[in-house]
Formats: sequence, C-alpha cells, structure tokens
Amino acid sequence: MKVRLTPVVFLTMIVSAAAQQVTGTSSLSSFYSDALPDAPSLQDAQNEPQQPAAPANPSNPADIPFGPLPAVMTRRSLTANEKFTLYTHQTFGPPALVFPAFGAGIRMAHPPKNYPRDWMDGAGAFGRLYGSSLASQTSKRTAAYLTASLLHEDPRYLPAVEGSSVEGRLFHALVFTIVNRTDSGAHTFAFDNFASAAAGGFVGMAYLPNGFNDVSHAGQRALSELLLIAGANVSREFAPQWAPITRKLHIPKIIPPWWVPEHP
Repeated sequence: MKVRLTPVVFLTMIVSAAAQQVTGTSSLSSFYSDALPDAPSLQDAQNEPQQPAAPANPSNPADIPFGPLPAVMTRRSLTANEKFTLYTHQTFGPPALVFPAFGAGIRMAHPPKNYPRDWMDGAGAFGRLYGSSLASQTSKRTAAYLTASLLHEDPRYLPAVEGSSVEGRLFHALVFTIVNRTDSGAHTFAFDNFASAAAGGFVGMAYLPNGFNDVSHAGQRALSELLLIAGANVSREFAPQWAPITRKLHIPKIIPPWWVPEHP
C-alpha cells in the first residue's frame, strides 16, 4: 500500500510556520489562538486563580496520565458556540478554498497509476481534483466537529508540557492522534480524529473514477488522512521553533494574519 503524504505534510508544516511568522508571536498560548480571539487559550488558565490539585485516584481513568500528555487541563473548555465558530473558521475560511488548489496541482503532477486521462490533463482534470480536495476536506472537518460536539471532545491540540525533550514532544504529538481530551480535561480515545479520517477517505467513493471508488482504496485514503493528522500535530508542536528559521531565511510574509486558520 503506497501512501502519498510527503508534499501535503510539507505544505502543512510550511503553513504552520508561516502562521507563526506573520503573527509575530513567540509563545505557545498566543500561537494557538491568534486567529480566533474569542476562543479560550492557554493564557486563560494563567490568569485564573490556581486551585490545589486533588490527589490522583488510580481508579479514575481521568487521573492517570498517558505518557507525556499532561495530567491536568491548563485551559478552560470550549462552549458549543466556540466549537462551531472554530469549525466554520477552519472549514470555510480563505485557506480552506485556496490550499486545496495546491493539492490538486500536486495530484496532477503525480497522478496515481492507471488514473483516467480526464482526471490527469487539462482544466477539467484540475477542476475534478480541486473539487475532490474540497469534498474530502469539508467532510473530514464536519465529521470531526460533529463527533467532538456529540462526545464532548476538545478539538484543539494541546502542546506538550514545557521543558519536554524533543523526543518527548514528538511522542506527545503522535500520541495526540489517538488520545485527546474531553471538555472536562480527561483523557479519551480520539474519536473525532478517526471519524475525520474515515469521512475524508470514504467520501471519494461517491465521485472518484472506477477503480478508485472501492472500499480498499477508501481505506487507504482514510489511513492517509490519519497519518496526515499525525503530521499536522507534529507541525503544531514544533511550529514555534520553525518560525525563527523562516525569518532567518528571509521567507516573505505572504499570508496575512486573517488568512491563518485557527489550530485546534
């Protein structure tokens, strides 16, 4: 099973680094909330009175830390309205319409073997691939939003605790693909990520050409989407370190702040 992920993951990393650059922020808290001011951030918790931590109860799964994931939630939960605002910002903002065009171009340059000609050459092929990217992106974000809302999962990415090693931060980002937080701060299986990956992979069965609209190919696409979520988590975890590199390389600020999608 061959999965084409490298160009897309690389694009995700560049976007995250550019986002850090254009906002001019240096802390994790400001980076994860710069484009959606009304969404609570890590800074909210720093301004609130600290309550003594209750002793851990081994019989309560919420009190058992999972690897490097912090055992205590450091930010307030999102309201239903804030989750919906975050969803619409990510799904229907300018980047959601522009960046799939890059994916369509990459797909045209490196089409799968045995792809029909009308999906490889010409404006019609570009339109089909662009529409496919939009459908997949909208489907997976909608599935993640509905699942997180129904099961009270927090859709935001929570960085590793300060002072963690590079290996620990990497492991934390990868673990966050399958384990995330509930609104109350407890650890939970990342149902929203798996729902997102399944929706993004299987929606293509409705419109992709014959030979690519079967269950086997849909499963491969779903796995690709799950790996892409893992890559995005790594991108978000290390974005504050990549931003200075982009400045040193004098990469221009081509993305205005209001274009930057809010990162969960």
